[in-house]
Amino acid sequence: MSESSALGAGTVLAQRYRLEDPLSEGDPIQGRLWRALDTLAGDTPLVIRQVQSSESRQRFQQIWPRLQSLLHPQLPRCGELLESHGSLWTVRDWQEGEAYSLILSQRSERQMVFGAGEVLLLLRQTLPLLAVINGRGLVHGDVNPRNLLRRHSDGLPVLLDFGLVQIRGEAPLAGATPGYAPRAQGRSEPCAPWMDLHGLGVTALVLLSGRTPESLIASDGGGWSWPDQLELEPEFRAVLERLLLEDPDRRFAEAAQVLAALEPLPMPDSTGPIARADRTVVLAPRAAGRPAPDLPSLRSPADPVPAADPTSMRRSRAEAREQGAEGGLWPVVLALALSALAGTAIGWYVLTRGASRDTAPSTSRDVVGRSQGMSLPPAEVDERQKLLSRLRALQVDRTWFLKLVDSSLLARFPERGGRLPSDSLEDAPLRRVWNDLAEEWLARIEQLPPGMRSRLGQLKETDWRKQRQDLVSQGVNGTVVEQLVSAGARDLLPGDIQGRRPEEPYRQLWYAAAIQSLSEVTIENVTAKPGTATNLSLRVPSGGARLISVTVPAGHDLVLGINGTPLMQMTIFGAQGQVEKQRGPLRVVTLPAAAGSPVQVLVTNEGVSAGLLTLSCRADRAERPPLPAIDPNPFPDPATGAPSTPATPNPQPQPGRPPSVQSDDRPTPEAPSSAPRPPGAPMQESDFNPMD
Repeated sequence: MSESSALGAGTVLAQRYRLEDPLSEGDPIQGRLWRALDTLAGDTPLVIRQVQSSESRQRFQQIWPRLQSLLHPQLPRCGELLESHGSLWTVRDWQEGEAYSLILSQRSERQMVFGAGEVLLLLRQTLPLLAVINGRGLVHGDVNPRNLLRRHSDGLPVLLDFGLVQIRGEAPLAGATPGYAPRAQGRSEPCAPWMDLHGLGVTALVLLSGRTPESLIASDGGGWSWPDQLELEPEFRAVLERLLLEDPDRRFAEAAQVLAALEPLPMPDSTGPIARADRTVVLAPRAAGRPAPDLPSLRSPADPVPAADPTSMRRSRAEAREQGAEGGLWPVVLALALSALAGTAIGWYVLTRGASRDTAPSTSRDVVGRSQGMSLPPAEVDERQKLLSRLRALQVDRTWFLKLVDSSLLARFPERGGRLPSDSLEDAPLRRVWNDLAEEWLARIEQLPPGMRSRLGQLKETDWRKQRQDLVSQGVNGTVVEQLVSAGARDLLPGDIQGRRPEEPYRQLWYAAAIQSLSEVTIENVTAKPGTATNLSLRVPSGGARLISVTVPAGHDLVLGINGTPLMQMTIFGAQGQVEKQRGPLRVVTLPAAAGSPVQVLVTNEGVSAGLLTLSCRADRAERPPLPAIDPNPFPDPATGAPSTPATPNPQPQPGRPPSVQSDDRPTPEAPSSAPRPPGAPMQESDFNPMD
C-alpha cells in the first residue's frame, strides 16, 4: 500500500493542516479535494487539493504562482503549495455558501427558475472574475452552475474549482462538465477566454429555463434550441445568443466585451426567482364543509310524483310544534348573553382604566396578509418565523417592512386589484413570491448600518436637507446632489425606481441612501492649468461615488481623461448644473468654455470592490471664430460703378489679345485725368482717390 493511499481523516500535513473529509473522488487530472482545518489559525476551514500524477503535479507547480496572484474578493485566495506523503498539495480558502446547481434544484421542486434580473446581475458580478483570471493568461476550463457558489455572507457569486485551469494557448484538459464546454474544447483547440464565456452563457440559459444543457441543444447538434416559453428583452437575448456562439467572427472574445454589451441594459424590477413558464397548474381540492353543488334530478319529467302520506304529514306538524316550543327559549338565552357582554365591558373598563394611552394596538396580521389563527403548512410557518426573527435582528420596523413587500407584490400583480394572497391553496404560489420579495428586500436593507435600519419608516425630508445645504454651500449644484443621491440609492432600490424620488414606502430607502451617501461624500478640487496636464488618483468604494470639482480658467476649453474599472460610470455637469455629458463609461471628453467653471464630475462604481480612478485634465485656450472677409477696396470703381477688385500686380496679357482689351472683348476705359481742377469748379466723384 502506497503512502498516499493510506491517507485519511485526521492526517496532518506540514504539522499544520489536518484533513477532515474528502469532498471529491480521486481524479488523475484534477486530483482529490479535501476539507481541512488550519490548526495554526484557530482551526480555520480550508480546501486542500491532493495531486498525485506527475503530469498534473508539473502543471500545478507551473500554474499555482499565477493563481496566487489572483486578488479579487470573489475568488478564493490560494495559499501555499507543499509536498507531503508522496503527493502535491494546494491550499485555498474555504467558501461558505450554496452552489447555483443546488439552488436551481431546490427551485425546480417549487416550479421556480431564476429571473432575468437575477441572471443579469449574476453575469455582471461574474464577468469581472473571468476578466481577472483571463488577464493572468489563464483559462478556467469548467464554468458551470456547480462551480459557481452563492456566498452566504454577502450573496455574491464565487468561482470555485480550478482543477482544469490551463494556460492560455495550450491544449485544454479532458474532464469538463458535459454540455457546458464548447465543442472546440472537446476538439482540443487551444484554450482561449471565449471558452469560459461560452460556459457562462450556457449557465445563464440553464438557470433561466430550468432545463439541462442536453435538452437545450438543437436536434441537429449545430446550435442551441431556445425555449419557446422563455421571454427576455431582445437586447439581453442577443447578448446570451452571442455568448453561445463558436464562430470566431461573431462570438465574444473577452469578458470586457460582454460587460460593455450588458452596460446599456436596464436592470429589471426584480432580481429574484420567478415561476416557470411551463409550470403545471395545481388544482385545489374542495375544502371540507363546503356544500356540494346541487345535482340534477335523476327522475324523468314523465314519472308521476308520489302522493303525500297523511301519517307523515301529521308527524311533520307535530315536529314543527316541538321546534316552535324550543325556539321560545332563544329570547331568554339572548338576554342572558347581552347581560354577560355588558358585565364584561364594564369590568374591562374598570381594569384597563389606568393603562397607558400610548400602548400600540396589536395587529391582526402577521406576515403575508394572513390573519392570526388561520392554518398554514408547517414549512411556511417556519419560514415566516425565520423572517420575523431576521426583522428583529436587523431592528427593522415590522409595519413599514410589511407595507414595503406588499407594495412590491401588488405592483407586480396589478390585476389583483390590491388583494393580498390568502391562506388558500390557490394562493400558495403568490405567498412564495411574497417570501422571495421579502428576502430580496432584506438583502438590500442589510447594506445599511444598524442605526439607519432602525430609523426606516420614520425618516423625513428634513433629515437630509441639512447635508444637502452643506454641499451646496461648498459650490456643489443642487442637481448634482440629486444625482449623487440617486447613485447611492442604486443598490437599495429596484431599476424602475432608480433615478427619481419614489413614493412611500420606497421613499424611506431613498432618504436612507441620501443620508448615507451625502455623509460619506468628499469633494476633490482640481484646477486645470493651461497647456499643462494635472493628474489625480483616488479610490472609489464599492457601490459608492466620488465627486470631483474642476476649476477652469476663463475663456478656456477643458480636456478631461478619466480611467478606471469597466464598472465605473461618469456624468459631467456644467457650472449651472446642466448635464454636459450624459452618464456613460469613463472616457476622454472635451468641454467648451461655455460649460463654465467649476465643472463637476460624478463617478460611480457599480463593482463589488473598490477601484482606482485616475483623472487627467488640461485647459486649452478656446478657438476664436474666424473674422468675416474684408474687401480691401470697398468703394465702387469711379468709371463703371462696379465694385473694384484688387489690382493684380504685373498683369500678363492673354495670348492673342491686345493689352488694351479685357477678357469680355470690351475696350478698357481710360483712366481718369489727373489734371488739376480749375479753381472754383465743383468736386466730381472721379476726383476722389480711394487709395488716399
